[in-house]
Amino acid sequence: MIVGIDFGTTNSSVAYLTPRGPELVVNERGERMTPSVVCFRSPHEALVGELARSGGLLRPDQTIARVKRRMGNPAPYRVFGRELSPAGVGGLVFAKLRRYAEDYLKETVTQAVVTVPAYFDDAQRHDVLEAAARGGIHVVRLLNEPTAAALAYRPAQVEEGTFIVLDLGGGTFDITVLHSSKGLHQVRATGGSTELGGADFDDLLGEWVLEEVRRGRGVDLGADPVARASVMRGVERVKIDLSSVEESMLLLPYIASGPEGPIHVQTEISRKTFERLAEGLFAKIRGLVQSVLEESHIAPEGIDGVIYAGGSSRMPRFRREMEELFPRASVRGELNPDEVVALGAAVCAGIMEGRLENVELRDVLPHALGVRDDRGEFVPLVDRGTVYPVTAVRLFTNAREGQKEVTVEVLQRRDDRLVPLGVLEFCAPTAWAQGEAELAVTFAVDASGVLAVAAEDEATGKTGEMTIPSGVLPGAPWEEWEEGDRGELFLGDVTVL
Repeated sequence: MIVGIDFGTTNSSVAYLTPRGPELVVNERGERMTPSVVCFRSPHEALVGELARSGGLLRPDQTIARVKRRMGNPAPYRVFGRELSPAGVGGLVFAKLRRYAEDYLKETVTQAVVTVPAYFDDAQRHDVLEAAARGGIHVVRLLNEPTAAALAYRPAQVEEGTFIVLDLGGGTFDITVLHSSKGLHQVRATGGSTELGGADFDDLLGEWVLEEVRRGRGVDLGADPVARASVMRGVERVKIDLSSVEESMLLLPYIASGPEGPIHVQTEISRKTFERLAEGLFAKIRGLVQSVLEESHIAPEGIDGVIYAGGSSRMPRFRREMEELFPRASVRGELNPDEVVALGAAVCAGIMEGRLENVELRDVLPHALGVRDDRGEFVPLVDRGTVYPVTAVRLFTNAREGQKEVTVEVLQRRDDRLVPLGVLEFCAPTAWAQGEAELAVTFAVDASGVLAVAAEDEATGKTGEMTIPSGVLPGAPWEEWEEGDRGELFLGDVTVL
């Protein structure tokens, strides 16, 4: 069976397709969502999930949360003197999810459709592939989260219409405009931010509470890792409460000691205060949505329906502003926004297994792909917004007389910056005269939005492939990873509890 996995910043979940439709796997606590948190009890034992989240209050220096936000970032974590890559830590989360799925479904689970933010770049997608591989999961397809949300609502027979999916999760905000007609889902534009999500609202509120205590009691709770973790855990609950009530109480007794005795945090926080503090984040959200609409060349009045995904999409201010922006659009809210992405991944898994027919997905690249030429300029081979899978070929030649080796730097243009993806090095059997070489560089983007690059000398037929900096082996089982990969100790010696 192919399952669907929503690998989230805050929580992750697994779903599978039944004759009745997609359903979520339940973990040992009877919950359908598992916190994406890892807490190391020792160098060789790690708690994952709710136990890790609870353990993080006592062991904040040994606890890693929000690892999804670090995908594509080569900087390692350091725990117990070990250097741990984000993909390695993410692999522990995948291993736990796989165990939940096998225990619940009573069968071996090794394949999955895994969701990623639509705005993830190639390096981030490769890290998710690596994390899944380390967790024993072969990824049959990476599926963009907004597309998954749309699939959960519209699996086959659908009325024609243009929809916008607004996925405000724990760590990312994804926006996708797509047109659906009789089972065909064609993405028109996608955008958002991998650095904007519910966690940023939590951090704003948490810093405000810490500053209030600092001013009122003269105690810096932020300097105490345990106290800070308690405050951040508390304000997350308050933020959730404020989606349904106008005021919520943050009560943290005996959180620390001060000159005058024990410190208690007891603060009434109103929705009005929360929305005032987060005004800058809401403004950023509005700007991102407008940008995607402009790119899609569709006016707000042309949107027929709004689909919400991600737990933070429940925030009343967010929904109010989106309803004002799309006055004639219907709102699809029948499904739990925390679960809709995993459910859509399970629908995609059913499509790939051949259990669902008449559904076709056409997604687009969020970033342009290309190379750096000999003048240092970016030369795009595949433009942003191109439907994938896609293959593009371009001929290059040598710039110098007697040149035998060519180095091609592969880049991704993300907003206004260039992100290095890898280097393709090609060595010819004999030296070229200036401008003699005919090197065909091929960019191939697969159905997961993942890039492969190759080059072929048109004269000799000799080929070369790009070296990925992360050393990713997409789809490789975790047993194939060796100690020393990416400068870290192999996490195969860590027992997931």
